[in-house]
Amino acid sequence: MFESSIEKTVIGAAILLWFAHGWYLNTRLERVHAKLDAVLENFDGLRKYLYEIDPQFDDEREVASIFEASLDKPDVSFAGLDALQLEQRKRERGQRTLDTPFTESL
Repeated sequence: MFESSIEKTVIGAAILLWFAHGWYLNTRLERVHAKLDAVLENFDGLRKYLYEIDPQFDDEREVASIFEASLDKPDVSFAGLDALQLEQRKRERGQRTLDTPFTESL
């Protein structure tokens, strides 16, 4: 099949170039993934900021603050249950919650 040394050299070089090309594409793809991760982190920061100032989440923030205050008290409180029920009601109605990502379709 491979009678001459030239054929062996050409095929060996082609295989070597194929692996080198795959390695190069892999390193470039890692860079792209790093950049996309940075963009997604920035979008998450934007989401948190916009959700902090949006008045539609005032009820969730109020219930969360009541829950956090109840953690310091030794008596029994149902503030966590209230927070959970509020979030479930909002999800059932198709509304966004403080934890809803931008990419989630409602």
